Parts: sequence; structure tokens; C-alpha cells
Amino acid sequence: MQAQLSSKPKLLIIDDEADNLDLLHRTLYKDYKVFKANNGLEALDLLAKEEDIAVIISDQRMPMMTGTELFSRVAVIYPDTIRILLTAHTDVQDLVEAINSSKVFKFLTKPYKQEELINTIQQAVKTYNLLRMRTSQLETDLKDAEARYRSIFENSVEGIFQTTLNGYYLIANPMLATIYGYESPQQLTQNITNIGHQLYVSPNRRQEFIDLVRAHKTISNFESQIYRRDGTKIWISENVRAIHNEEGELIGFEGTVQDITQRKRAEEEVKLLQTMTMEISVAKDFNTALEIALRKICEFTGWVVGEAWIPSTNGLHLKHSPAWYCSIDGMEEFYRLSQHMVFPTGIGFPGRVWEYKHPEWIWDISQETELGFLRKFVALEAGLNAGLAIPILAETKVVAVIAFFMNTPNDEDQQLVGLISAIATHLGLLMRRKRDEEEIRIVNEELALARDEALEANRTKSAFVANMSHELRTPLNAIIGYSEMLQEDADDLGLEDFRDDLQKIYTAGKHLLSVINDILDMSKIEAGKMEMFVERFDVLSLVNDTVNMIHPLLEKNANTLVLDYDRQVNIMESDVTRLRQSLFNLLSNACKFTQKGTIAIQVQREVDSDRAWINFSVKDSGIGISPSQLERLFHPFTQADSSTTRQFGGTGLGLAISQRLCRMMGGDIFVESELGKGSVFRIRLPEQPNKSVTSPMLIAAPETVKSLPSILVIDDDLVVHQLLERALGKMGLFVYSAFEGKDGVKLAQEIKPSAIILDVMMPSMNGWEVLTALKADPDTASIPVVMLTIMDDRDCGYTLGATDYLIKPINRDRLISTVNKYRSLEIVSNQSNLKGSKILPNSEKPCILVVEDDANVRQMIVRMLEKENCRLLSAKDGYEALEIVSQVSPQLILLDLMMPEMDGFEFINRLRQQRDIPQMPIVVVTAKDLSQEDKLRLGGTVQKILQKGAHSCPQLIDEITLLLDKYGVLK
Repeated sequence: MQAQLSSKPKLLIIDDEADNLDLLHRTLYKDYKVFKANNGLEALDLLAKEEDIAVIISDQRMPMMTGTELFSRVAVIYPDTIRILLTAHTDVQDLVEAINSSKVFKFLTKPYKQEELINTIQQAVKTYNLLRMRTSQLETDLKDAEARYRSIFENSVEGIFQTTLNGYYLIANPMLATIYGYESPQQLTQNITNIGHQLYVSPNRRQEFIDLVRAHKTISNFESQIYRRDGTKIWISENVRAIHNEEGELIGFEGTVQDITQRKRAEEEVKLLQTMTMEISVAKDFNTALEIALRKICEFTGWVVGEAWIPSTNGLHLKHSPAWYCSIDGMEEFYRLSQHMVFPTGIGFPGRVWEYKHPEWIWDISQETELGFLRKFVALEAGLNAGLAIPILAETKVVAVIAFFMNTPNDEDQQLVGLISAIATHLGLLMRRKRDEEEIRIVNEELALARDEALEANRTKSAFVANMSHELRTPLNAIIGYSEMLQEDADDLGLEDFRDDLQKIYTAGKHLLSVINDILDMSKIEAGKMEMFVERFDVLSLVNDTVNMIHPLLEKNANTLVLDYDRQVNIMESDVTRLRQSLFNLLSNACKFTQKGTIAIQVQREVDSDRAWINFSVKDSGIGISPSQLERLFHPFTQADSSTTRQFGGTGLGLAISQRLCRMMGGDIFVESELGKGSVFRIRLPEQPNKSVTSPMLIAAPETVKSLPSILVIDDDLVVHQLLERALGKMGLFVYSAFEGKDGVKLAQEIKPSAIILDVMMPSMNGWEVLTALKADPDTASIPVVMLTIMDDRDCGYTLGATDYLIKPINRDRLISTVNKYRSLEIVSNQSNLKGSKILPNSEKPCILVVEDDANVRQMIVRMLEKENCRLLSAKDGYEALEIVSQVSPQLILLDLMMPEMDGFEFINRLRQQRDIPQMPIVVVTAKDLSQEDKLRLGGTVQKILQKGAHSCPQLIDEITLLLDKYGVLK
């Protein structure tokens, strides 16, 4: 290029007049190499022969071809050559159009100035040189770009193609040929003449491809399975755009192709692993998991046989597992032989894998020795030519070896070792998990068995305790009861000599009862069966009652009692029975171990951490306790020493029971003592089990209306109170209101209303608990109760409706008091049930039915009550009692709970189910320790159940009015 620029530039001048040519030549030849032509055709010939002519200067008007026509042709063939037009044309518009059509650099009008011509030529030459330089650079760049694109096309890792609409390849790069299994792109384009039929596995895939491109112009990641030249199948992904002609018609496609077979395989392997993991995880046992693994792997790989080998119980050899998979016929002999074979460690195909804990390929079974593959000939006869065995490890221990066999192995099979090993790892984890689950299951079964045995032992113990309670207290009932009655008979007959002996029998019986009660209490505490019944009570009354009970012991040892009572102590909430028991125990011990001394009781209230406590201190001036004895003072069956037991008696259970009872009530017992000087025992209990909750409302009756018949409404709903107060007030009744159950019980005890209207669903203390408390108190037990409930069971209140209960051995005074409570009730017998009856109640004496299986107890009760001017009927079991009440309606039933064939619970239930038998009070007489559940079952005497929401306000009032009238409240 530099040589060309340094030589004279070439000029071509054209004119049909010789003079003009000569003039131009003389003007230019010194600075330029000038070529001359007489017309356009000659000019074209010269241009064809001479290269690099920089400028053409042509006349416009010439024969055969004008200057502009010549320039038009030159512009196409030699675009870089600069064109200058000389013309004498006077029509400017025509001249401009001619110049534009021929792309003239400049035109000069004849006659032109020589200087102007020379300047124009110089500018033209400079322009030509610039164009040549630019063109040369562009050509170089184009060649470089072409080389780069050719390299990309030839060496791309993706196939590149261009095809026609009807399925021919126009171009293809080498990678596309490689992907499709051809040796060269030319071979590919020559052989594939119908892409849809020759390439795609699915016949409809090509049409789907075309439809998508038509719709979207381009498509990405179009995945298809295709045939390679050798017939094998692979997966490809195509990224394609449409090719359109100038009219916008679709004429072909161009794009790239990727071989995604490995990715697809990896996805399928992951899917296989996920599926197998899920199925294996829910397998019922390891053998089932092996079967799943063999089947899934063989289906995925196309391998024809899968088997498993597991260590024997003694761990000395591998044996054939029942887990087996086979997809072809003719494997019977191979399977039969395998079933009867075992492999010691290191021997045979599975044995080697077992020993070395690594996968092993047998690529060609025919090349193996018979010792190396013991089933060689049977396998070859069955068409099995290669095999793979992989160990299944649970931690470091081989728990199984899985083996697979195939007809013809391929290179891809070798790549599956990692996949199968991963599956084997999952199986190993499963095996370990199953083993852990089995161990946990065994442990759980053992724990469950131990729990069941413990529960059974506990049930047995509870049953034993209940039975012993019954068996021990029942004979004591006769001993204490008859000795007491015989003392009365001795007094009546003047047999003073017998009275002292009978008193000794009575005292011994009471002492034995105390011992039995202590043992049973301790047994219940240790079994976790002791229950607390929290209620509100007056502390001073409790202390006075206990002091009255202890007076005989005080007098026996000539002791003096001093009471120091803090008047701040008023009401507390606790288990009054258990507190009385504990306090009595401390006082009795103080009396027993003190001779002619002083016993002081101090009751104080203290507030600690915003909580009130009541302290009961019992101080004596007795024998005292040594420090060593204090350490075991509260141990069951333990006293200070053996001499204490011999001298003072006792079981050593009293303090242990008292301490545990106090702790169950939220407090404790503390002791201070000095040997020879006396002891101080202190019971410390919370005034309330929890922080007190102020009752929303407790309405007391004014003195002016206390003479009116009264109704107590216990409900947490203010609307109910307002409704009933208005309605019942119009009937001349005064309505008391309590918004909580415990306040209702307290108010019922104070005012003893004519009837109680009670809501079942209340917070803190529900209606059934209130009902139980009311029926447990003789002062409120006979008050009719109308229940208000949102429950569906309208008959719930009738179930097991005991009115009261007595504990054996029967206290005579308690029995007489209970009977007197009910003897005035007017319960009218259903006359229709009395027709033909031989048993008729005496209208002058209250009729009482005694239901007791123990003849001695039954006779004793009969004798006791006959003296109280009662008429007695008796039955030895529930069946006989039901027969009696079907004919006679006694005014009271005394019922033993623990009877053979039909116990007291069942009797009450059947009695309440017989609607034709009028309801009657039932007093339970039992040696059984009643639980909270038992008391709830027995405490359900309810006159009526009314559903809230099931009645309108007038209907509700009418129902309540009818009930109150029925029980004589409105009379």
C-alpha cells in the first residue's frame, strides 16, 4: 500500500474529442500517470486491465455511453474510484439527477479553469487514498472476524446449525456432527434429509418444535430425545430462532444444540435416589428395603438380575437373601444354585466384597476362574456376562452385599458405581436406623411391660388395700358396734361387772381401728392415692373440736391444756379432715409422752411474701427427744427407740402420716425438742391453697325478709340472677345470690334455703363439685337442687344419686343422726306397685331398708335402729333390695357398697333407671375408702336438670316454679 501511495496516482481521462483529451493530458501528465479513452467502453476496458486507478475524469456528452451512465457502472464495479464529470449541460435539474444517479464526486462546467481542475483532482486523489486505507483495514478486520467466527463455528462445544423448513440441514458445524454420531458436517448434511423422521425419537416432536418457533419466533431449552447415527438414544437441548425471507415468510431455522444426556442421567439418578429413599424409609423391614433397592436399580440400569447376600447369625459366612429381582426368563438354575450357596469371608464374588468392603466389577465372567466366580458356568449358560457387587455398610460393619448381573456391559455401566454406592449408603443408614428402632422398640416394650407390671402391681395394691380396708373394718364394725350396744344393755340390766369388760373390748376395737386407719393412710400416701378435699372452715371451731376429742387423753395422764389463740385467725381453706387428723395426732402424742405436765396449743397467723400462713404449735413438758432420734422421727414405723414402743405403744406412723398430709396441703411440720424437757411441734399451712380470689358478689338477706321462703341462686351469670330475682320475688320468695360455688356452699350452710338453683358450668368450682359439697353436709343434703346446665345429658344428675355416706365401722351416734335427718321426709309410695304386696310400710314408723351382705353388720344395724322406733327391712344383696323397693318405697336406704354379684354402685344405677320407682334418700355404709371419683358418683342427687338456651325466659321460670311447688317450697 505504501508503494502505491508513493508512485504517481493513476488518472483516466475520457472524451470523444481528441483536442480535449490532449489538453487534459498535457495539464496532468507531470503529476499523474494518465490513461486516455475516447468513450465509455474503452474506459471500462482500461479499468479492467489497470488496477488502482484513483480518479476518472469524463466528458458528459459522448456517443454510445454518456459520462453519467459510465459512472453508474463504475460505481458498482469500482466503488473506491473517484469520479469527476466535465459537462457543458445547462439544465441544472437534469444534471443534478444525473450526477446523483452516478454518484459523481464533483462536476466542472466547460469551459473550466485549469486551476480549479487541478485542485479538484488533488482533492479526489486524497479522498481515494483515504478510502483505500479504510477499505484495506475493513478487509483485514473482516478476514479476522471471519477467522474468529469460523473458529467458533468449527470448535464450538455446542452444535450449530441452519435448516430448511422441510427438514434439510443447510449448514452444520463439526460438534453437531459429533453429537449426532457423524464423522463430519458434510456426512451429516448428506445423510439427514428429514429431521422429523430420522432424528427425533418421538414422531411428533419436530412438529411441536415448528409450532413453538412459529408462535414465539425463538425457543430456548427445547429438550428432546433423538437417535444418533448408531441408533443409540441421547437427550439434546435446542436454542433456536426463526429465519424469514423479505416477505416475512418462515423459511428455516438456525440455532445451537447441546448434548444433555449426562445431565438428564444425573436428574434421573437424583430422582431414583429420592424415590428409593422414600420407599426404603417406610419399608417394614430390611429385607423389604433390599427388594425395593434391587428392583429400582435394575429397572433404572436395564440390568437383568439383582440379588443380596447377608451375614449369617454367627457372622461366619454370607447366605443368600430372599430379596431377589429378575427381568428375564431362564434364571431358575442360577437362582436355585445361589439359594444353596454360602460364601466365607474373602471367598467368591460376594465374599471378596464382604472382606474388603469395596465395590467390585467383573467385566467378563468368562475370563474369571471357577474359584474366583463359583457360579461361572451357570451364569454364562443363563446369558449373564458381567456383574457388579457393592457392600452395604452400617457404620463400619458390612450388613449385606448386593450384586447385579447384565448380558452386555457398556462404558456407562461403570459410571453407575457411584450411584449404587450412594444407594447402598442409604440402605446402610436405614439398616442402622431399623436396628436402632428395633432396639428402641424392644426397650419400649420392656418399659411398657415394666409399666404395665407396675400399674398392675399398683392396681393390685390398691385393690388389696381396698379389700383389706373392707375385710379389716367389717369385723371391727361388729366388735365395736356390739360392744357399745352390750354396754347399754349391761347398764339397763344393772350388770356392772360386764360393763368394764365390754368397755375394754370397745377401747381395743377403737385402738385397732386407729392402727388400721394409720396403715391404710400410709399405704394410700405411698401409692399416690391420697386425695385432698379443700373447703372453707372456721379455725377456732376446728381447734375446739380437736380439744374436746383429746380430753380423755389429757385426763388419763393428769395433764393441763393451755390454749393461746390469735384472734386474727378466722377462716382458712384446706382439708379440714386431714388437718384435724394431724393436729389430733400431735396432741395425742403430747398427752401420751407427758405425765402431770402442761400441754400448750398456740394458733397464730403470719404473712410471709404476701401470703398468709396459719401456725398450729403444740408444746409439751414431756420426755423430749434426743438429736439422734429427731433424725428419724418422721420415718414410717419408727419411734424414738424400742423402749418407747414397749412403754407407750403405737405404730410409729402418726408423725410420718401427719408430715406427708401437711406437705400435700402445701405446708409442713417442724419440731424442736430437748431430751428430758419436752418438745414443740408446729404445723404450718397456707391460709388459702392459692392467692384468694375475691368473690364478685355475695348477697345476704336483710333481717326483715329472713322469715320469707328463700331460694339460693348459684350462677356466675348476672343476667340469670336478675331474671330469677324478678320472677321469684313476685311469688313471695326471697332470692339469695352467690356468683361462685364455694360462696354458694357457705351461704347454703348459713341460710339453709328452701331450694337451690345451681348452674353446672362455673369457673373455679363447678356445679357438680358444689352439689357434692352440699350433699356431703347433713345440714344442706336434703335441700332440693334444681340444676341449670348447657350440657346435653338431661339425666346426668340422676346417675348414682346417693344422698349421704357412712364409713364402717359405723359410729352409732352418726348413724342415728343421719337417720333422723331423713325420717321426717314424706315420700309417697307408688300405690300401683303395692298391689299384691305382702310387705307394707308402717305409717307410724319410718321405713328403712338395710342392704348389707354381712349378716352380723346387717343385724347390728337393725338392732340399733329398732331402738330408735324405726321399721326395718333388710336385703343381703342388690338384687333382693331391688325386689323390695319395687314393692315398697322405704323412706331411707342404708347401702353397703362392696357386695358380691351386684355392688352398691350398680344397685344405685339400676334403681335410678327404674323411673316407676320414686326417688328416695340413700346413705352409703361402706368400709371402702371413698375416692373423689367415688364421692362424685355418689353425690348426684338432683331433682331436675334444666338446659340453658333450651327454654325461653317464661318457660324457664315456669319449669322452676313447677319444681319448687312440687317440693313444697311455694306452699
